[in-house]
Amino acid sequence: MVLVADARADRGIRTEPCGRPCARSASASVGVGGVRRIVKLGVFAAGTIALWIVVYAVLVWTGILRSHFVVTGDLDLARSNRPGLRVLFVGNSLTSRHSLPALVHDLAAADPHAPTVMAVGFTAGGSTLRRASQSERLSALLRELDWDVVVLQEQSRIPARSRERRRREMDPFISELHSRISAAGARTLLFQTWGYKDDYWAMQGRLAEGYGDIARRLSISIAPVGCAWAEALRRAPYLHLWAWDGVDPSRLGSYLAACVFYATLTGRDPYPNGFMDGVRKDEADFMQYVAEVVVREQRPDFGGTARASSRSAAG
Repeated sequence: MVLVADARADRGIRTEPCGRPCARSASASVGVGGVRRIVKLGVFAAGTIALWIVVYAVLVWTGILRSHFVVTGDLDLARSNRPGLRVLFVGNSLTSRHSLPALVHDLAAADPHAPTVMAVGFTAGGSTLRRASQSERLSALLRELDWDVVVLQEQSRIPARSRERRRREMDPFISELHSRISAAGARTLLFQTWGYKDDYWAMQGRLAEGYGDIARRLSISIAPVGCAWAEALRRAPYLHLWAWDGVDPSRLGSYLAACVFYATLTGRDPYPNGFMDGVRKDEADFMQYVAEVVVREQRPDFGGTARASSRSAAG
């Protein structure tokens, strides 16, 4: 009888001294069942929310559902007479993720010899330059502020398409925006983005060709961010440059993009720079170095620093 009681105890069954199982109270049974139901409902709710987030992101990314353009950055500072370089970033989540314009500003602020970069973002998730060219709000921003540089970032699938499709779906809108930017007295800079993770190397080659083709025809400059990603991945294939979706940048990917823009806009090497935005120092040093190498090899005579200096003298 003792052995039976011990065996039941091993299986979690409470016994009386005689070896008969004790009946569980009704309240204990209901309590355990209630907790299980609550846990199941919680898991179901979390899964439903996550599914809707993914569906929403896909709808925005494909352009079926449009998100609103958002202006980020210090517009009052950009409107002021403070000397510096005024830069407007037009794009989508590749620009807004981790606040790329703010990262460029902070890199410049950490360099005592660099001009102040007053960076403002005009972005909408999944947006294209076709849509940006139709925005009255963007037209007002171009008219109302004295920009030095306007950065144009296209949805990455479009410049990676065939030449015929690019010349229908991208080139006319870059050309139109470039004309308006030039009329406002600013300079156009194309944001060469990166390929998606699942087809990176093939897509990166098509992206470089797409941006390069329109840049040559319009004689405008490129910030070679995609080329910097390629160089970083050649040297360190284990780097996590993408976010979970394989499209948007991780914090490290945005930091590398910011280093490329900093070098392209100011004409200064990003290495060494004390601003790391939470990135490990060894990784930040490597990103700065890669950006320096790529921009030095590909940088045109953009003249960002000289233009900022002339504004400073005039202001």
